[in-house]
Amino acid sequence: MIRLGIAESLALGLVQGFTEFFPISSSAHLLLLRTLFPLGEAHLSLDVLLHTGTWLAVLLVFLPSTGRVLRRPSIILKVLVATIPAGIFGYLLEDKVETVFRENLFLVSAVLLGVGIVFLLVRREGEKTLEAMDIRDAAIIGLLQALALIPGVSRSGITILGGIGVGLKRSEAVLFSFLLSLTTIGGATALVLLREASGGMVLLKSALPGFFAALGSGLFSCTVLLKLVREKGLASFGYYRILLGTFFLFFLSLR
Repeated sequence: MIRLGIAESLALGLVQGFTEFFPISSSAHLLLLRTLFPLGEAHLSLDVLLHTGTWLAVLLVFLPSTGRVLRRPSIILKVLVATIPAGIFGYLLEDKVETVFRENLFLVSAVLLGVGIVFLLVRREGEKTLEAMDIRDAAIIGLLQALALIPGVSRSGITILGGIGVGLKRSEAVLFSFLLSLTTIGGATALVLLREASGGMVLLKSALPGFFAALGSGLFSCTVLLKLVREKGLASFGYYRILLGTFFLFFLSLR
């Protein structure tokens, strides 16, 4: 079991909250931040607990949309269908996510670059609403979301790309992406909390300052900065990912 100081927990929570809603991969930022500063050992359980704060931020910000979703059970079904692949692959590949993927910073940097280039290639959006999309569309987005197990992909980024790819309006793709976060992140968090409870909740207590930092910064980024995704598209984030990935590839080559 790992322990964190208050400063380290706050720093990780702030990074988590500010990067979760942008398609720039919060997990990659948490990993790469640790290569520059002594913020403690990388740990999947810690990352998931920090996600709890941003999960609550999504819930609060998207409360106005719950009426629409609850009036359309078909939307709930599509969200559930799209959640299944990430749950299956997350369970099967947990050990690789914890070790192989998270220890290979060259891979993380290359993924940041590659997905950033894809962002630059996406120029058009579709016309579909969540009501008009079908189960096949939801399954495709769900399979793409499973790729976000690899740090650097970005869960929000790949699901927004997937939504646009199956013909959703950009604003609808963003909404579906964050509806997915409620089930995907919520389920992963519940499993980790149950596992940590049996170990005395030491990690949970250590991560508590980070949890509140992630909640506050997540609320800010979700309400203020998410407009860039809905209204301006993904190109600006593509340039950011390419610059960040290039910087860290160069940095790692000097180590």
